[in-house]
Amino acid sequence: MRTTRIHPVLALAAPWLFTGCLALKADQDEIAREVAKLRKEVAQSQETLQRASTLSDELEKKLAQVEDVLRSNQAGLGARVDELETEVQELAGKAENAENRATAVDQELKEVRGDLDARLKQLEEKLNEATNIPESKTELFAEADRQFKAKKYKNARRLLRTYESRYPDDPKLPEVKFQIGLTYFSERDYKAALGEFYNVIQESPDSTVIPDALYYSGLAFAKLGQCDNAIAYFDALRQKKTKAPEDYKKKAGEQIDLLKKDTGEICLDRDKPEKPS
Repeated sequence: MRTTRIHPVLALAAPWLFTGCLALKADQDEIAREVAKLRKEVAQSQETLQRASTLSDELEKKLAQVEDVLRSNQAGLGARVDELETEVQELAGKAENAENRATAVDQELKEVRGDLDARLKQLEEKLNEATNIPESKTELFAEADRQFKAKKYKNARRLLRTYESRYPDDPKLPEVKFQIGLTYFSERDYKAALGEFYNVIQESPDSTVIPDALYYSGLAFAKLGQCDNAIAYFDALRQKKTKAPEDYKKKAGEQIDLLKKDTGEICLDRDKPEKPS
């Protein structure tokens, strides 16, 4: 067996040398670990930076896409806004026209309503008048007289006809018939008036209304242009047997003078004098 011999100097230095090597080895390992850690962190940082760069690029692309979309949308949106503004203006115009038409229709309805209300009021008045016929003779005649004075001649005549039919033997009947004739005269229906006056004269020659019937008959004939007939009635009124009041006789004479002087302006039964050539 071979025995290794150690140099005395080495023998003295060996313990220290070996101890120092062990310390260096530990430091190297620690440094190596730190370096490996740093490299790993650097690698991770680079990876992170690369990933961040990639994400940044992707973000830029997305932003560019978004901007394109926004630009296109803005253009479309602007056109749509213009279109909507046009539609709004059209709608506003239509709404204004509709409002104007509605106002016109409302005004027309108010006018129609007012006309209908007025007509309804008239109908109600006529209905009330038609159904409101007094029962007693005195009230019936008084109401007829009130209607006549109010120039509601048809209503007055209707009430007088009711009196005539209810009380055919009443002493007041000649006056009632004369009043019926007077309603026609007031409506300028002179022919109908003459018929009523004639009936009074023929049926009740002794009645106190005969002077009235004769006078208004003369007036009615004069209105019709039949002056000869008018003068005959006025002349009959002046006869003694008529027993007419003096004022009636005076009025009758004035009417006769007026008609005799007429040159054809009133009297249609006379020839107008020829104008000198």
